[in-house]
Parts: sequence; structure tokens; C-alpha cells
Amino acid sequence: MSATNVGGATAVPGEGIGMATKPAFNKNKNAKGAKNIYYYKLGFKNVPNIKPKSYDIKKLWEEEKEKTGADKFQDDRIKEFEQIESLLKEISPLISNAKNETIEYYAANPGSYDIYKPSSMVLAYIQKAVDLLKQKQ
Repeated sequence: MSATNVGGATAVPGEGIGMATKPAFNKNKNAKGAKNIYYYKLGFKNVPNIKPKSYDIKKLWEEEKEKTGADKFQDDRIKEFEQIESLLKEISPLISNAKNETIEYYAANPGSYDIYKPSSMVLAYIQKAVDLLKQKQ
């Protein structure tokens, strides 16, 4: 039994059930709305195209003058901190992977004194970075 003909609805074979309600589709693509669409009969109206207030704020930022001198230097320094944050997000999984690879290497080579990944060097660099950032000017 087919559920597409429940309640006496009819569909043209080959066009599918979605095309059975012709009044819902307007062939005129430039029309703002057809009078026979059900939501117009309920009293709904099209939303007017109003320019958002955020557009004016964006315009203010676009008209900003090019920075020179100390302002440019300070902006570049702040961008460097953003790069540092990005690298810190990138380094965490790398450290985890290096740890797992080292564990696998030592499991395959028991009694080995080989340095598989330079953990001591990485630790020293990170500790130096922490010390630099803790210094007060």
C-alpha cells in the first residue's frame, strides 16, 4: 500500500509527490510572492530589506588610516603573541605523539640508551620561554 495517495491526493506520475501542489510554486522567479500561497492568506508579509546597523560600524573600520611608527610597531608585537598562541596549540599534540613514539621505541628496544626524540632540548627551550615571560620589566 502506498502512503502517497492517503486522503485522495493525486500526483502526476513521473513528476513526484513534491510537484503535486502546483499553487505553492510560482514559475515567475521575479515575483515577490503569489497571492495564492497559503501563508499570504494567513496574513504574513515579506520581511522588508533593511540595511543592518552593523553595516555602518563595519564601514568605520574600513576607512581606518594606515598605521605608521609606534602604532604599527605595537600592532606587530601583539600579532607575534597571537602567533605564539597558535604555535602552543600546535605543539601540544606534537609532544603527545613524540611521547607515544618514544614509548614504542623503548618497548621495541629494551635496555637502549638511544635518544629517540630530543625531549631534554624541548624541555629546556620551553622552560626558558616561561622564564622570559615571567620576568618583570
